[in-house]
Amino acid sequence: MPQQATPLSAQHYACLYAWLAGIFARELDDTQLTQLQSADLQAWLDFMDSQPALHETSSNVRRAISALLLRPDARLELAADFAGLFLMTDKQGALPYASCYEGDKVRFRRDACLQMQQLLRDAGMSVRSEFHEPEDHLAVIFELLSHLKFAAGEFSTDEHTAAHDELVTLNALQQRTLGLLLMWLPDFAARCQAHDPFGFYAALSALALQLVQLDAAQVHAPGAQLAADTSAI
Repeated sequence: MPQQATPLSAQHYACLYAWLAGIFARELDDTQLTQLQSADLQAWLDFMDSQPALHETSSNVRRAISALLLRPDARLELAADFAGLFLMTDKQGALPYASCYEGDKVRFRRDACLQMQQLLRDAGMSVRSEFHEPEDHLAVIFELLSHLKFAAGEFSTDEHTAAHDELVTLNALQQRTLGLLLMWLPDFAARCQAHDPFGFYAALSALALQLVQLDAAQVHAPGAQLAADTSAI
């Protein structure tokens, strides 16, 4: 059974979104594979296990990681899984771009990409030049959410009027970003479930969906970000 839950703070979300951004940005390298076995990650999984809304999906991630580490040439096999899911065709994969889920035909750089460009400008961010992907890539969206959550955590302890106004602005940006993401993340997660027979990315996408849905519910609650808890694990 899950332990007594400590509610997720802005910092918790920020760290989890940053981790997910790294997972979906590119194939995992040896350092990232080693980190999957680290005490720090186990602590995060334990913490998510304590959240009723995340317990099932975090347990599935734990099992997927354990199974991954038993695979011969785990990094190469996981890289093949990544390529098959995210770099090929939508027919047998789950393309990680919001634009690909607009309309009946798969196309890139559509309205969702324009929306993300505006959100990044409003947040004072841009995509790094070495990351050769459109702005509506899932990893970019998670990076934006991580940035907004870290900023919200910083301002939530400041009672000055300017800080209050900044929190209101950050909350609005979070709502817009989460709303855009939830328009296609359920379909993306379902495609991962259907086309990832080994299950590592299927488990991570399901956890990501649950996390985003939980966050969206909290962000939309009246005054939620103005009373954000900044405690750590």
